[in-house]
Amino acid sequence: MVAIERNIGIVGDGGTDRAIFKKLAEVLLSDNNSSNVKWNYFELIRQHELRTRVDEYWRKATKANQYYLPSPHAEQLQKDAVNIISGAFTDFEVELGIGNVSSKDILLITTDSERTLSQPEDYFQDWAFSISKLLMGATDKFYSIKSKQGYTWEYLPLVILIVTFPSTEILVAAAKNLPNAKKYGIKPSDLKNSLYGTTNLSTITEAELKEKALDFITPDSIELIYRDVPESRIFIQTLSTAKSF
Repeated sequence: MVAIERNIGIVGDGGTDRAIFKKLAEVLLSDNNSSNVKWNYFELIRQHELRTRVDEYWRKATKANQYYLPSPHAEQLQKDAVNIISGAFTDFEVELGIGNVSSKDILLITTDSERTLSQPEDYFQDWAFSISKLLMGATDKFYSIKSKQGYTWEYLPLVILIVTFPSTEILVAAAKNLPNAKKYGIKPSDLKNSLYGTTNLSTITEAELKEKALDFITPDSIELIYRDVPESRIFIQTLSTAKSF
């Protein structure tokens, strides 16, 4: 049987973040039955400026108490996000070869917010919820730009941007079904420490990351992530419709 190839370009804050999203993508795209899938990952590290741009947006938006368009800081974040998507797409094209990117490929851009939610529903407060809406608009604008440049939908990847609160570790905590008191209302560093026993994630070996995080991401735990992490839901819904088989 010929293996199905899946090309996934990933922009993330660090190695553990990218590894977690890789595992999530594999589970969502294949129901954890990946024996007939060849996964081609491309870490587009040089494009990751989203975290800096989000921090700058929040600082200005909080001061002005204006989180949505047409505020200048919202416009700037959206413009920056379009540039980041465009740069990541260019790098993805270089990796795959010009003209070889298709609608079956995925371009995933992630970042940690480093901001804590007291409870999951806090995600829908303006200061947090505005981020996903602005980034969704940036994706629309990216496709518009590429369309005007002559690209058709068959030669553009599925673009997904996701900002996690407070960090990617919330996905692991949800997959492990930890009580809310251990997932929400705590600092990002405390969440990391509770999962890995350290805040210096560069010291974690691949075996330790597998044991403490990746092994918990399964088809069954996707339900827990979907239930407990609001920012994951569009990501999960979108990838689940892009399964290989």
